[in-house]
Amino acid sequence: MKGSIINKNMWKFVDWLLVVIIFILVGYSLLSIINATASPFTGDEQGFAEFFANLDLSAALWQLVFFGIGLVLMFLVMLVDYHTLAHLTDWIYWAVVALLVAVYFLGSKQNGTVGWFMIGSRGFQPAEVCKILMIIVLAKLLSDKTEGNENGIQSFKDVFPALWRLAIPVALIVIQPDMGTAMVYVITFAVMLFMAKTSWKVWLILIGIVGAAVGIYLVYIANDAGNYQWTRILAFFRPESETVQSADATLQMDQAKLAIGSGGFFGKGLFTPGSLSQLGYVPFSNNDFIFAVTVEAFGFLGGLVLIILYFLLVSRTFMLSLRAKDDFGAYIIIGVAAMTLFHVVENIGMNIGLLPVTGIPLPFFSSGGSSMILNCIAFGFVLSVDMRRQRWQGQ
Repeated sequence: MKGSIINKNMWKFVDWLLVVIIFILVGYSLLSIINATASPFTGDEQGFAEFFANLDLSAALWQLVFFGIGLVLMFLVMLVDYHTLAHLTDWIYWAVVALLVAVYFLGSKQNGTVGWFMIGSRGFQPAEVCKILMIIVLAKLLSDKTEGNENGIQSFKDVFPALWRLAIPVALIVIQPDMGTAMVYVITFAVMLFMAKTSWKVWLILIGIVGAAVGIYLVYIANDAGNYQWTRILAFFRPESETVQSADATLQMDQAKLAIGSGGFFGKGLFTPGSLSQLGYVPFSNNDFIFAVTVEAFGFLGGLVLIILYFLLVSRTFMLSLRAKDDFGAYIIIGVAAMTLFHVVENIGMNIGLLPVTGIPLPFFSSGGSSMILNCIAFGFVLSVDMRRQRWQGQ
């Protein structure tokens, strides 16, 4: 019926391939989470009852609950014409700042970071959900400069409005401290700038600003005795240093690499007695280091399948940006694709020892409500933009 919120013609323009990839990733994650959280098996279990008694399904069930909530939010976001958000970006931006200020003063400290609002035993991390909100804000600012302009961004003054708006949330996240999440914001914006055809002169200025900021921050944390972020950086670049050895800072990475190596080509299988993940050697096995647990169980082949799924997800998302009807929509999709890609590269990189350890989760795979809901909302916006490449409303 014309004028109704839900029009049956909208379903013709949903990119179902993207939706299917997401469902496969979540299904795969449930297997890995159940395996990671199960009590150690001995191999002497008799019958289904004894086998089932070793399983702890709570984390997997919560993952499923959060995915269900995420799907509802994804659907609701798809119904919203993303153009209506263009007029609300100032309100969205200051809401982001308010949330990050509030969590710093009123939030709870988890794993060394004051970035959580606790609701009972569950936590909500505003910095996660604010990622997609900042993508929308930055997309609007960049599209204001590039829509109808084939030359892209050619001067620093064109990028400055977006730059200072990015700097405030990043600074608020850095002081939590959560450098990993702050890096997501910066890298996502960098990819959006690249796609906006930013000139090399502007890039030189931006690289200088970022380099100076990083240098000042490194000097600060290096002089802060016992700073765990500095210890993690040293663990990656100088694992033999006395600071790293005394803090045993390479333990997480070493145990993850050991689990990955023990999986071989085909893996040890799920719930295998004596596996490192079953014995509790892999830290944060159902979130930060779930890739290591997955590869131990399913082997190199299982890890390769997971990487291929992420390649399909990210490449498909980038492809959808090419058919967006305007720059605002294209930048939203590009921002989501860049955010997802950075999460995947950083998480897998730290699991295999190629990148420093951070708390970056694996999208749709790591256990965690904030991350799951963020990703569902983010891809809801991707689908919303792509659907409106055609005007299905009222047809």
